[in-house]
Amino acid sequence: MLFITSDLYAQKIDAASHQSIIEAFQIQVSEHPSVFPLGSMEGNVQSIPDGLRAVYFGYGERRYSDRTDFHPAMDVGYFPLETGEVTTAYGKTRDVRAPRSYLKRIFAIQKGVLVSAAKNSTGYKIILKHTLEKPYYDSDGRAYHEYFTAYRHVDVRSLVYLTKIARVVTKNEKATYADIIGKQVFNAGDLIAYVGFNPNTTTVLPRAHLDFSLHVFGDANKGSNIRKYSVNPLLLFPPFEYGDPRSHQVAAPGVPAYQFVVDEKTIVPPSKRKDGHFQIEIPAGSVSADGSYSATRYFVLNAMEVTVYNDGKEMATYNLDRHQKHGYDASSYEGLDNPDEHRPYFDAPLNEQGDVFKMGAVLPRRWFKTMHYDWSKDGYVSVKISSIWDGVLDGHHLSLDIPLTRK
Repeated sequence: MLFITSDLYAQKIDAASHQSIIEAFQIQVSEHPSVFPLGSMEGNVQSIPDGLRAVYFGYGERRYSDRTDFHPAMDVGYFPLETGEVTTAYGKTRDVRAPRSYLKRIFAIQKGVLVSAAKNSTGYKIILKHTLEKPYYDSDGRAYHEYFTAYRHVDVRSLVYLTKIARVVTKNEKATYADIIGKQVFNAGDLIAYVGFNPNTTTVLPRAHLDFSLHVFGDANKGSNIRKYSVNPLLLFPPFEYGDPRSHQVAAPGVPAYQFVVDEKTIVPPSKRKDGHFQIEIPAGSVSADGSYSATRYFVLNAMEVTVYNDGKEMATYNLDRHQKHGYDASSYEGLDNPDEHRPYFDAPLNEQGDVFKMGAVLPRRWFKTMHYDWSKDGYVSVKISSIWDGVLDGHHLSLDIPLTRK
């Protein structure tokens, strides 16, 4: 049997630690429900379904300008296509995209201690360290009792705000935000910062938004850990519970929120001369106060396992996994823009907001040639598609078999 996989961005998140992390966060959000990190239009804490409706990009592929990025965070904000003028902290005016997101309130999602407030190449960032109810384990079996949430592209006014807190807490009028690093504890829902924008955008207008990410293992304040040990931020929020979101019927608690559907009409079996492909649809999301339905973002789709059988024998297996970064060349933008067509891959026709909820998967004919598939004999392809909660919550996967005809 030919077993093919790749781990081009090696890290400690193997299959066992991946499940351990998910289990730990399921317990955490059950015992300590998270607060959505970005305020509502009125400035108050908003519901999770309402907040996730305005999320774009996400954990996985994204297309922005002329490159693709393995984005380790989810960008949160409003009105991504709107542009307008804002006044910065220095009294200057500047045109930005999503101007109504500028200076939105940012809240701590759970109780955590402030461990960093600093300026980096993409603006100001704030990092909180949180304690878990249950530890997770890395590939070496080491237990971790903490995780980090990072809030990036925040406005400089955030440091002014933290400085005011420092002066109240220390009773020292000369104190700065640096004096409360490692000391100040925020509770879930506490105001911690204000939305800014990436100041280094040169080719397009900067977009006011919050870049929110979830980090495990090493300190998230270390740049190299940001990509290596980031995981899908959706793990901090419970799945929706709409059994049939198309008809807005609410399911009983515990019913899987994210349902994967493959339209049989989209299935094109691979052949000796033609690539195969199919389309994955995720009919899940939330219903707004006015009754309108908003689809789930694509980044809940986490993994795909493809196994080929020929003449009753298992020929090859290939795994794609966003958390473990298997099946992707995440070491460069070019690697992500140009998938290896000798192996199965997701085909994500994303626009800049990443709000599509249909994705394709390609089964290249070249892959079958690599394994010396015998087209004169019977065979089929077995596919399993998984969400980020698969293995911990029931029903978060879909399996299908695609028969292959003799040639």
